[in-house]
Amino acid sequence: MSSIYKIIFLFLYLWVYNIVAGEIKNEINTVISLLESGKFSVVEEKIKNIEEPEVKYYLTALYYLFTGDYEQAEKFINKISTTTKIDEEEIKFYREYISKLNKIISTYNKFESEHFVVFLKGKDIILKDILLSKMEQIYKKYSKLLDYVLDTKVRIEVYNTKTEFMFCSTLGEKIVEKVGVVGICKFNRIMILSPENLPLGYRWIDTLAHEYIHFILNRITEFNLPLYLHEGIARYFDTLYRSTYPLCFTAGNLSLLVNAKKNSSIIPFHNLRGSLVYLDSQEQVEQAFVQLATFIDYLIKTFGEEKLIKFITSFKYNKDDKENYKKIYNSEFEILYSSWLDFIDEKESIVNQFPGAKPDIKIVQKEDEANLIGLTIKGYIDLSEKYALKKNYKMALHQCYKALEIEPYNPLLMVKTARYLMLQNKYEESENILLKCIKANPNYVTGYELLIKLYYETGMYEKAKEFYNTILEINPFNYEIRKLVAEMFADLKNIREALEEYKIVHILNPQDKETIEIINSLENYMKYKSEISK
Repeated sequence: MSSIYKIIFLFLYLWVYNIVAGEIKNEINTVISLLESGKFSVVEEKIKNIEEPEVKYYLTALYYLFTGDYEQAEKFINKISTTTKIDEEEIKFYREYISKLNKIISTYNKFESEHFVVFLKGKDIILKDILLSKMEQIYKKYSKLLDYVLDTKVRIEVYNTKTEFMFCSTLGEKIVEKVGVVGICKFNRIMILSPENLPLGYRWIDTLAHEYIHFILNRITEFNLPLYLHEGIARYFDTLYRSTYPLCFTAGNLSLLVNAKKNSSIIPFHNLRGSLVYLDSQEQVEQAFVQLATFIDYLIKTFGEEKLIKFITSFKYNKDDKENYKKIYNSEFEILYSSWLDFIDEKESIVNQFPGAKPDIKIVQKEDEANLIGLTIKGYIDLSEKYALKKNYKMALHQCYKALEIEPYNPLLMVKTARYLMLQNKYEESENILLKCIKANPNYVTGYELLIKLYYETGMYEKAKEFYNTILEINPFNYEIRKLVAEMFADLKNIREALEEYKIVHILNPQDKETIEIINSLENYMKYKSEISK
C-alpha cells in the first residue's frame, strides 16, 4: 500500500473512531443524567441493548454506584480489562473511586426510616434519631411544597472525617477549609460532613434539607435545572421545614449583598453556572448564596410561589432558562435581573437594624473564630481580655461596652460581654445580651451554649430546654453542654431523658467515670421503679 493510501486509511480510521468515541461519551453522559434524575428502569433497558462488553460493564458499574450497591459496582468496573471505546483515565478514576468508596462505607452502620437510609460511624451514631426524625419532617414539607413524592428511599452518608468526605464527595482536598462546603448531592445520594469536624459545628440539618431539595429538583427537572437556579431555590427553601419564612436572610448574610451592590461587586449570574465550591472564599460563596436566594425571593414576591413551581417544572421539557423565563414570567431574564438589583435595596433596612452582625461563615479551625473581630474593635477586645486575665471583670466590661458602641451585634463580642457579666453574677443583663445575640446571629451556636450555662447556673431549667434543640441542630457534639442538660433532666425528675443524655455523654467521652456511675445509678433506679410497679 502506497504511503498516500496509508494516510487516507489512518485518517478515515481516526475519523470513524472519534465519531464512535463521541457517541459513546454522549451515551455515558445521558445515562448519568438519567441516573441522577432517578430513571433507573430506563437505564436498565439501555444496558440490556448494549452489545459492546466493555461499555456494558462500565454502565452497569455506574448503575450500581448510583443505586448504592458499591460491591456490585466494583465487581463490574473490574471486569473491564482493556478498553478502546471509553477514556482510560475515566475508567481509572471510577475503578479507584468505587473500590475505596466500597471499603470506606463497609465500616459504617446502616439505619433506616420510612423514606431514608443513613450511614453513620463512630460517635456519629448519636445523630441517628434526630437525623431520621428531621428527614421525615423535611420529606413531608417539601413533598407538599414542591409537589414531589419519593418512589424509593434516599441514601444519606454522613462522613466521619474530612478526609473521607473530601474523597467520597470527589471535592478534593482543602475545599472544606477554603470555601466551607460541608454537603453535596451527587451520584444519587446525599453526602455531608459530620458536624463533629468543625469546632462549633454547623447547621447540619439545614444542610441535609438543602441537599435533599437538590435531590428532588434533579427528579422534577430530569437533571436539566441550571446550577445557579438549583442553588438559589435550595437556599431559599432549606429552612422552611422549621419556619414559615426563609431564615437564610440574616442581617449578616444580607450585609454581603447590600455591600456588594454598593461596591459594584455583585457576582454575575453567568459566573455562577458552575459549582459554587470553586469560588475563591467562604465569603464569596455566602455572597453567591444570598444573591441567588434573594433572586428567588424576588420572583416569589413579585409573581407568586405557584408560578415559581411552574417555572421549575418547565425545565423538564426545555433546558433553556431564558426561554423558560419568557414563557412563565412573560419577561426577558435581563429585565428580571435588573428589577432584582433594585429589589436588593429593600434589604438594607434589615442590615441597618443589626450593625456588626456577621454572615454565616463556618468556623473551620478554632482560631478562625477570631476573624469575627475586625480591626475597628480589636484593640478594645484585646484590652478586655487582659483585664479578664487579672479577674478585673469591671474593666473588661468597660472595654467591651466601648466596642459594642461600634459593633453592637458582633456575636463574638456579645458573647464575651455576656460571659463577663455572668462572672459578676449579673445574669439578667447577660441573658438580655445573649437573646439579642441569637436574634441577630441565629446560627452562632456559642450564644445558645452560653444561655444553657446561664440557665443552669440560675436554675431556670425549663428555659434551657427551649434552646437545647437548636444546639443539637448545630453542635450536637458539645460534651460539656450535653452533660449539663443531662443533669438538668435528672434534677427535673425526667429520669428517662436524663439516662438517654448521659448515655450520649458516655459515647462522647468514654473516660468520664462520673458519667458511668450516674448511668448505673439511673438504670438501677429505673429497674427498681419497674419492679415495684408490677
